[in-house]
Amino acid sequence: MFRRRWSGLPADPVFIADLKELGYFVNDMDEIRSIDDSDHYFKYYLTKNNRWNDRQRFAFNRSFAPHSSPIKEPSELNSRTEAIAKIILTRLTVPDTDKNNPNKTNHAFTVRPLPLGTPTTSPHVPILTSPNIATTSRIILLFGESAQSLGVLAHRVIGGRGGISKGSVLGLVSALKTLQSSATDASPPGVVLANTGELWWWPEGGMGLTPTERHDVPMASAVHLGRWHDKAVNEVEGHRNVDEHVKSVFEQVVMNENLVNGKAKVDVIAVGDASDAVEKYLDGEERGRAYVIHHTPLDTPVAGPGGNPGAAGFTFFGCPVYSAGNAQLTETMLIEAQPAVLNWIQQAALEGEAYKNEEFELFGEEGTVITTEELDSPWGTETTGAAESEKVVGEKGRKDVGGMVKETEVGTGGAEKRIEQEAEEKMEGLKLETEKD
Repeated sequence: MFRRRWSGLPADPVFIADLKELGYFVNDMDEIRSIDDSDHYFKYYLTKNNRWNDRQRFAFNRSFAPHSSPIKEPSELNSRTEAIAKIILTRLTVPDTDKNNPNKTNHAFTVRPLPLGTPTTSPHVPILTSPNIATTSRIILLFGESAQSLGVLAHRVIGGRGGISKGSVLGLVSALKTLQSSATDASPPGVVLANTGELWWWPEGGMGLTPTERHDVPMASAVHLGRWHDKAVNEVEGHRNVDEHVKSVFEQVVMNENLVNGKAKVDVIAVGDASDAVEKYLDGEERGRAYVIHHTPLDTPVAGPGGNPGAAGFTFFGCPVYSAGNAQLTETMLIEAQPAVLNWIQQAALEGEAYKNEEFELFGEEGTVITTEELDSPWGTETTGAAESEKVVGEKGRKDVGGMVKETEVGTGGAEKRIEQEAEEKMEGLKLETEKD
């Protein structure tokens, strides 16, 4: 009879969380390339063993020093491991006046642990706020996907074509600085970066991790299946899930007049599953639009607020729906749709209370259009393939419901039933909410 001892299990692989040690560098285009061959980006598949691949990726993405600890001096950064998390946090938090840092995209954000006042050594969720949130007349609040860590939009872009600024919030934050808060306030809006991803507290590392990262931390051996979830150890009070985090950010930060100008308007950008939590919390107290993965060019209307029964996929968001352009994954939607998103936010800010959602109704995809008559018929009618795909409705088609500008739904009882059925389905999208006092 044979018996395997615990000591006989293969040791868990160890990788140093430093780009140079891992064989990478950041070039002058802000892209991460291989030291051995600068034509190559980050390589996930080191071996056929996914545990080795996952552990390398964890070291590549993460700095083992708690990223919520305060950064006091630029020289202090040199003593920490140089991983993606540290690079992004450094650029977001080091002041613009830091002459020792060659990067010119620094933003002087403040790291704030939630719940507010929690020591950084205790379980908490860090968020970032710009230095002007106490005085600005407008706040941009960003909720990213729960699959991404703080400041990250898409690791596939950070470690590949596009680079660090494009694949993270760095490029977005820089662009937001070029906007003006309103028609009467030319100063840029303040920014609050929420953190829906890092809700699983890792006590040994002193930081929160995403649902995927929690299984990539060091294990007793390379064949252990994953990390057990201990509610008493791994959960953060008030941030056990995305819904709780959204609620906490609004009530502890956005509505906290000790931190934020109490008269400021709030624009919300939410990505993926965070959009569901934001919409649930606001409960119709907003004007907004949604962007979805679609084959049409960026900003092409896909559906009106009543949805598009003839479109492929879910379109019943209760607001105008537009194409996210070239995006084919949820994590790249905000990257690809950023120009359209920023233009719309600026439009809403400049028009103020006069802004209204666009009015249109769409039925079907290009070349397979469903007409209003077909929706009214239980058997349908023969399609022409050349029917008009967009119909603009007049002012009489507009309703104000619970503070949200909402167009009248068009269709029969059957279409309404379909709306209810499809509303139960889960589909990730990019949801924008604006103008909540």
